[in-house]
Amino acid sequence: MVGAGAEKSKSNAWAWPVGILIGLAIGIPSFGSKGGVAFGVALGIAFAIAFGATDKRSEGGKAAGDPSEGGADGPRQG
Repeated sequence: MVGAGAEKSKSNAWAWPVGILIGLAIGIPSFGSKGGVAFGVALGIAFAIAFGATDKRSEGGKAAGDPSEGGADGPRQG
């Protein structure tokens, strides 16, 4: 059961398998078995990063450490 402080967010975890399968379908015929698998994994990582599957969201929908929130990388005052 989900805790009281859990947040609701849309998961983009589908980007991992989709990217890997597309990468394997393109990579294996192009690069052979070992190179094709490496290409598939690399494309899966690229899809996951591009579609935000690795993004951790905080309350309010902003990414954790978002500069607009005045975090460590936020705008300087002075």
